[in-house]
Amino acid sequence: MLGPELINLTARPTPIFLEGSAAIQLTQQAAKDLGLKDGQIVQGVITARGDLLKLLINNRELEWPGSSRFKPGDRLDFRVDSSIFGRLLVPIRGLTTAPGNTPPAIPSPALLQLMHRPDQPSVLARLFKSGGIEALAAQLGGSEQLRASLMLSMAKLSPMLIKRGLSNSGLFGEQLLARGVVRQAPDLKQLLRSLLRNVPLQSAIGADLKGAIEEVESKQLESLQAQQSRELSYSFVLPFMDANAVEIELYREASNSAAEDQEWIINLHTESPSLGELWLKTTLQSAASIHMVMWAPRVDVADRARDAASELQSELQRFGLTLEKLDVLNARRPSASEGLSGSGQMVDLST
Repeated sequence: MLGPELINLTARPTPIFLEGSAAIQLTQQAAKDLGLKDGQIVQGVITARGDLLKLLINNRELEWPGSSRFKPGDRLDFRVDSSIFGRLLVPIRGLTTAPGNTPPAIPSPALLQLMHRPDQPSVLARLFKSGGIEALAAQLGGSEQLRASLMLSMAKLSPMLIKRGLSNSGLFGEQLLARGVVRQAPDLKQLLRSLLRNVPLQSAIGADLKGAIEEVESKQLESLQAQQSRELSYSFVLPFMDANAVEIELYREASNSAAEDQEWIINLHTESPSLGELWLKTTLQSAASIHMVMWAPRVDVADRARDAASELQSELQRFGLTLEKLDVLNARRPSASEGLSGSGQMVDLST
């Protein structure tokens, strides 16, 4: 099935990736020197330098393997993109059809099903909690690959491991393929598909695997729709070897202000055997200012969290962060069905 990143959801024509043409990886400083901004469309010109073909963008020569497919004087459009993989110049084919003459795209039934997927508990989190994925992978001889590439250690958790978990979440697979990037190991969605091919479709585990794949793809659609509104939204599950899986939502509203003034929302949800169900909402309001809200249905857990507030504040200060406020609520976090509606309904929850 074609991934959601490659499906046109709008009536207007969208840029198309040039097949077989790899994206150009840039450092942040190089992008700044070229005057590039996220989402910007820039034009490059193929220029001859002796026997070599170079790509000229904003009067700067860039090395690009794709240049050999063109001739001097050819002009190409590139979109400036930014992700956890760095700053990229993604080659796109220029639009040749006037917007007014383009018929509206009709979503497929499968796509409509993903777009209107109802809110429900995470199938992925349940599968990892029950050990269903690990047990199935062990039966099929893939448990070592699962642990090596996807399962993290809560005891050794670090920013780099979280970044790896996001990159392996299945959100970016089709996007990377379109850019010509080859993964060294399968991501979560690829692994789920591999497992699904080896079980009866009508079995209970087959239904769970199919539901988990649909969950990942619905999150891909959410991310794509957010990007079209100049927002950022990533929802994924971090699986652990020594703890239950954690559901994570990263969200940033569209903003025209400087990057350091943009507000980020980080939502976490997990169910701990010793602490019960927990929710945490962190709002990063500036480069160093943090507000937190925690929901803990158990009274003893809520009390322990309040008692540990000063320790948390000290730990955050080690990383140059200031905890401005921490609210610990002895309750379950309200859900969308309890009065919330609209874009970002599970993200920007007032307390």
